[in-house]
Amino acid sequence: NPNKLIAAMWEHQREPWFFNSGGPGSGLFITYDGGDNWKKIEAKDGLPKGDLGRIGIAIAPTDPNTVYALVEAKKNGLYKSEDGGTSWNVVNEDLNEIGNRPFYYGEIHASPKNKNLLYSVFTYINVSEDGGRTFKELMPAYGVDNGVHPDHHAWYVHPTNPDFMIDGNDGGLNITRDGGKTWRFAENIPVGQFYHVAVDNEYPYNVYGGMQDNGSWRGPAYVWKAQGIRNSYWQEISFGDGFDVVPDPDDSQYGWSMSQEGYVSRYDWKTGNNYLVRPTHPDPNVKLRFNWNAAINIGLKYSKKKGVPELPVSFKEPLDGALNFMGRLSQEPIVSPLVGCGKPQ
Repeated sequence: NPNKLIAAMWEHQREPWFFNSGGPGSGLFITYDGGDNWKKIEAKDGLPKGDLGRIGIAIAPTDPNTVYALVEAKKNGLYKSEDGGTSWNVVNEDLNEIGNRPFYYGEIHASPKNKNLLYSVFTYINVSEDGGRTFKELMPAYGVDNGVHPDHHAWYVHPTNPDFMIDGNDGGLNITRDGGKTWRFAENIPVGQFYHVAVDNEYPYNVYGGMQDNGSWRGPAYVWKAQGIRNSYWQEISFGDGFDVVPDPDDSQYGWSMSQEGYVSRYDWKTGNNYLVRPTHPDPNVKLRFNWNAAINIGLKYSKKKGVPELPVSFKEPLDGALNFMGRLSQEPIVSPLVGCGKPQ
């Protein structure tokens, strides 16, 4: 029935100092006349009480009366309707099974051949064979040779061959043709996301960058070799969500890299001896606030050859107050008071 539609609305707001997923603007709605009139599905119909957040919907292709909703609420849960969306019942509230962080993921998919076969798409891919009552992990992420990069955001099941599935995750694209037993990583698709790019002072110079959920990397800008730059010439120098990389202008063996929640590392790409230099306040009662990615920079350094006294290299990161790393050690002289007048925004 193409005139019957189910729509999920999501109230969401995010600022550097504030995050909220859910509110009175969120909800699940159904229409039977192509959108001319809508009915809101409420707690009396079986959904959770109170404000809702993000909602993922899946209609079973083999039985359109079977509908699933992955609902963010005070207590998240997977809900099921067996009358086309009129009434609902909770079938699973285990976040380890149905998925965590619904504001970031919140997807549920039903197999085109089996209404009880479900896929929950989140940090991992979990599969249920009993209509959502129980789930198990479909493919591992760590500690195995055929692992798939975690944090999944796109999922495709072939309509006539459900063993053929495509997974889009923070590491790229993976394909299976045996129902998830084995996966092939599509290595020839350039989907890496670089936030920022930097260069060092070597000759030939090297290029640095931080990749979304794939660490920080270093590679040659060009090479004096046949066949050009190969993937193997690139090296991961730091882990986590990569953002900015600042190579040391005097010795490119060293530098600084960023990762999520304002973390900064001092790296050594030759030895792998990395350590954190995220600032802390000398007063343990002062709680510093960090952006997801905090900007970093290196101060100017004047050459002794020009007869100008050499200034120490400084490393700065903006947060509540400015902090300054003098030299190359993790010292944190405070160069400004806390800012913001006590107001987070």
